[in-house]
Amino acid sequence: MKSGSKLWLYIILNIFISAATMLIVLLVWEWTHPNPDIVPLSDALSEWNTQGENSGSTRPTTTPPNSLIEDNFQMDIRKVVGVGNLDMEYVEILNQSEGAVDLTGWQLLDEDENSFEFPTMILESDGALKVHSKPGQDTVIELYWQSETPIWQSGEVVQLLNQNGHLTASYSIP
Repeated sequence: MKSGSKLWLYIILNIFISAATMLIVLLVWEWTHPNPDIVPLSDALSEWNTQGENSGSTRPTTTPPNSLIEDNFQMDIRKVVGVGNLDMEYVEILNQSEGAVDLTGWQLLDEDENSFEFPTMILESDGALKVHSKPGQDTVIELYWQSETPIWQSGEVVQLLNQNGHLTASYSIP
């Protein structure tokens, strides 16, 4: 019985020492890494309103100003990999613009009128993403067409259309 009570004593002592050590580490971290000035969202929104982003309206905005999204975008289809092999096939797209580009509603087209429509997505400057032909779960850098067969063929032209249906980039598959 005595050895069991000694074990509990050591466990409780270990918990207190671990907690004290963690507290000291956190205090040292906070002391050496001060928090940046954080502006509450309501203050940032009212600042955007006073700068004329929402001129003529007294209603507060809930989205950032459009200046964060690039209007003069420069998109590139960097490459198509694994042509004809569903498990390996994907198109890589690169944002070469100076700012982020909203890809929501954009489309990838092949010459057989197969189309992939982008979900709600913003691609940052110099950001790249892959559109896989096969079924899969979308992530922030990889999208899945959900096709059961390969999409791309050698000699075909891949087209990237913006939300208005205008051609923004094309790529000829060798």
